[in-house]
Amino acid sequence: MLFRSASSVPAARGIETYFLNFASNQGAAAVAARENAASGQSMAALQDMVRTIALNSKLDESRDFAGYVQRQMMESLRGANKTVKDLGVKQAPFMVLVGATMPSAFAEISFLTNDDDAAALSGAVYRQQVAEALYAGLVRYQKSLKSAPRPAAARPVASAAPPASPVHD
Repeated sequence: MLFRSASSVPAARGIETYFLNFASNQGAAAVAARENAASGQSMAALQDMVRTIALNSKLDESRDFAGYVQRQMMESLRGANKTVKDLGVKQAPFMVLVGATMPSAFAEISFLTNDDDAAALSGAVYRQQVAEALYAGLVRYQKSLKSAPRPAAARPVASAAPPASPVHD
């Protein structure tokens, strides 16, 4: 997911990437509350969200994915926007991430309430660079999965001769 952020502080700016979990601080909780209010979901969905977070088997993968996306965004965009600020990877309960069956992340790419961020985002070239950085982060994450050692249970079983019977004299 890709979003633009806003703040009551006009100087606030930067890029941050979230994964689904309980909020780690008040700022993350406030961003999630603002985005969730715009989702149109009722508070009745809150119980499902809490259950999803508690049972989320993709938490570690989503945190890793968010990290790859955030690092790539910063590496790619610093060349085009020297003042871009790295706000890091955070966790928060975003409704849009509930129900994902694969690793998922939520990238806040600019603050529309910051004149410099808004100006950068208004340019087609910068938006294309953002899209390419997101894609490159996804590709890096995918490559990390291919190079990571698989758990023993996931490895194919090598065909081998059955164990020899014990020899009795």
